[in-house]
Amino acid sequence: MNIIIKKNLFFEPVSKLSPISERRSTMPILSNILISFEKDRTAMFANDLDINAIVYVDYTVDEERKILINGRRFFEILKEMGQDDIELDIQENILKIKQKKTEYVLGLQNPDDFPEPTEVNENNEVVIDGGTLLEIIDKVGFAISDDETRYNLMGIYLEGKDNMINAVGTDGFRMAVLSREVEGIQDFKGIIIPEKTFNDLDRMLKESDKVRLSIGDTNIRFSTDRLSLISKLIEGTFPNFRNIIPENNPNIAVIGREIFLKSLKKVSAIIDRSEPVNISLYNNLMELNAESDIGSAKEVIEIDYKGLDMVMNFNIRFLFDMANHTDGEYIVMKSPDTHGAVLFVGRDDESYKNIIMPVRI
Repeated sequence: MNIIIKKNLFFEPVSKLSPISERRSTMPILSNILISFEKDRTAMFANDLDINAIVYVDYTVDEERKILINGRRFFEILKEMGQDDIELDIQENILKIKQKKTEYVLGLQNPDDFPEPTEVNENNEVVIDGGTLLEIIDKVGFAISDDETRYNLMGIYLEGKDNMINAVGTDGFRMAVLSREVEGIQDFKGIIIPEKTFNDLDRMLKESDKVRLSIGDTNIRFSTDRLSLISKLIEGTFPNFRNIIPENNPNIAVIGREIFLKSLKKVSAIIDRSEPVNISLYNNLMELNAESDIGSAKEVIEIDYKGLDMVMNFNIRFLFDMANHTDGEYIVMKSPDTHGAVLFVGRDDESYKNIIMPVRI
């Protein structure tokens, strides 16, 4: 069977699927990508047992055929080839890939050995924009835990409630919460979606996509007109994020976002990115102090502040993450009178919240 294709027609989907096939697995067969040439379209499959991904390509054949090919090698070959058309010569157990004077020969495995995609017994269905999902990944994903002993925090929590979709990420020391109105959304109970699922979606989705979420008891399917990704859900109970958000912190500071970021960068020159920075609030000023074995740094900026004189310590990386992901010109910092969670929001948009616990030293 001989096939002539445009290089980019296959390069883009293979580039999206090969990272899934490259993940370590006890099943070597999963290092492959299954390509199914069909009369109405071509489908490509990758599977790591936790995630099943299918990408559809507008390419048809008269004679249907499936091949199973090493995902990483196929991607590397396509990446090194030029932009001219590519010939695929499919034989019994080998695939010849030709372009002008270049030829590769790869061994093929039995496509019947590749696992079938998981079925989703859906209880709820939600349709949202790709842009909303990508925003969730960006604004919430950085806050999730990488501690395997807190498995229920190693993903993004999603729920549908009152025409809103709420997304939450937390590692137990800080939390990011994003709420977005979604037209026509039905309420659905909270689910926890693994980090690597969102990493794959971030690579595959476009802002213009309409994404259908089919939610089952133990898994979820994200689908568009050109892809389908099925992922296991994380089992366990997620913290009640509403009880964690401090609603009535009385000490309010309005801080210029850019000058705050510049000040953090200045004092971070003396410490590592996960060490504490000392912040004092007084007389419409914010004072940042950092200290390490090699010296100290101090920066003072003007702010609009109403509240008690305050002194707190924060993991400086948490402040960087919060400020880099908050939109707008100003950040509002709301602190309690005593030790407790501090709320950070954009002055013009409180639908995105960051909650950070000060560090006790």
